[in-house]
Amino acid sequence: MRIITKLLILLLVLFVSTCLYAVKKEIVPSQPISVIVNGESYVGASVYKVSEKTKYFSVKEIAEIYNANLEWKPVSSQVVVYLNNRKIEIKANSNEVIFGRKLKKMSLPSRLIKNDIYIPAEILTSKEFSEIAEVNTEWNLQTLVLSINHWTNITAVKYFTKPESTQVIIQLSKALSYTVSKTSNSISIKILKGKVQSELINVDNGVIKNIQCIPDKHFVLVKINLEQSPKMVKTSIFSKPNRISVDIVHSQSVDVSSLRESAYSEFDEEKVSVGDENNVNLTLSEELRQSQISEIISTSEIDEKTKDVKKLPVKKFESNDIIDDSYMIVDDTATVVGIMSDGEDKDYKRKKLIVLDAGHGGEDAGAIGPSGTKEKDINLEIVYELKSIFDKDNDYEVILTRNDDTFIPLAERTIIANENSADLFISVHCNANFDRNIQGFEIYFLSENATDSEAAATATLENSVLELEGKSNKKRIALESIFWSMTVTEYMKDSSELSYFISVEANSRLRIPNRGVKQASFYVLRGSQMPSILVESAFLSNYAEEAKLCSKKFRIAVANSIYEGVVRYYARKSKE
Repeated sequence: MRIITKLLILLLVLFVSTCLYAVKKEIVPSQPISVIVNGESYVGASVYKVSEKTKYFSVKEIAEIYNANLEWKPVSSQVVVYLNNRKIEIKANSNEVIFGRKLKKMSLPSRLIKNDIYIPAEILTSKEFSEIAEVNTEWNLQTLVLSINHWTNITAVKYFTKPESTQVIIQLSKALSYTVSKTSNSISIKILKGKVQSELINVDNGVIKNIQCIPDKHFVLVKINLEQSPKMVKTSIFSKPNRISVDIVHSQSVDVSSLRESAYSEFDEEKVSVGDENNVNLTLSEELRQSQISEIISTSEIDEKTKDVKKLPVKKFESNDIIDDSYMIVDDTATVVGIMSDGEDKDYKRKKLIVLDAGHGGEDAGAIGPSGTKEKDINLEIVYELKSIFDKDNDYEVILTRNDDTFIPLAERTIIANENSADLFISVHCNANFDRNIQGFEIYFLSENATDSEAAATATLENSVLELEGKSNKKRIALESIFWSMTVTEYMKDSSELSYFISVEANSRLRIPNRGVKQASFYVLRGSQMPSILVESAFLSNYAEEAKLCSKKFRIAVANSIYEGVVRYYARKSKE
């Protein structure tokens, strides 16, 4: 009897120990992860480590990230996730998930841990989940990055300013019908069955204050808030690619070369830097310098002789001031029209030739993001977008240094520009840093001395491609550098002004920190016989900015910033 009792006690101890071990094993440590939603960082998410290759997500956290509602069924250990008026049913310790009315088996079961249901990543990345949530989800196990991009069919809203007209382009992934109307102080474009993320685009060009994208259940409202009563508004629909054009004819001409204070509204603490304060003649012209000192006086122009500031007669409205809505709206949906002319005869005006250089290429991948994104691919996509914009403007002609994944030595890129007598050379890149928290837009022009240590490090990184070019090419570059200092100052002033205009445009369009205009010794800019700049659009090494760079919408915004900066640069040059 005693033996049996001892055995029972031993079995009980073993049973309790096993249960305690199982419970201890279930309570696993969490790991913080990076969540990028539409290019923006989401803070506070974690995964629970079951093994090195298996991570689980809390349904509660997932509901917050995806804006879902939860219904708990404790008796059956089940949770129902409601998204877009559809449901996903998940049962604890089961590999079966019901998406709407469709049952699908996962390779791993969901688990009940600490009174919460945890799910494997394959549920989130499944086709069924994407269709219900209307998102694309990617999970990188190595970098612990969860990237979420909501489905949209309105891919970008762009604007281009000329003295007599402003054009707003609403870019669509497919043909959508719309209606146009005018309300107090605004033009409203209602796009039926449109999908877009809520967005406010600051314009403040003397005609448009801002553009709001407001999603609704059955439509998207694009609201163009006005600063000036227009003379006329004309809307047209395009195909190949699909887009809606809103052409606003100004009632009063605007100065497109003026730099507006609102361009810095989002990042006031990070205003554009312009290099060495004691070396102003190598950065901004006196006119631009005076504009900067007077804190980017809005709607102004600086007289060449007197340097006096003269206000332009642009009507601004306050909250109680109503824009005159007697202007006519012409909805020309049956006719495809081009970009509105500023009234000049383009046939008798020489086009400006711009050489666009997509940095890196071929065996030179450039920087590589934490999720494996290659800089060479992003650079080429931005250049493609930029070329398509310039091609629609009769004032410009474009040559690409490369139009595919080809390796081109640094010196040959400026040779292409020189041999074609280009007016501008623009090299497009993505930045990188060992510190993954560093982010932002930068733009450079050539100088023998770097603005700061970070600028020098960026130049060293971009110049490292020389190792792939062979000894003969490196010797040639060394010889060219001897003569470089004799000619570079001729174009330094123009390069700095061009950089400044683009930086201001990027500040209002990209919604990332603006790290300013800087100087450094980039080999790709050496030897150019025209104003030349190098654009670092964002940091590929930063999780959030890698996601942005992979977004077509962001790449279009970078291209728009460069284009509009070029337009404003030439508007300033025309006054000289």
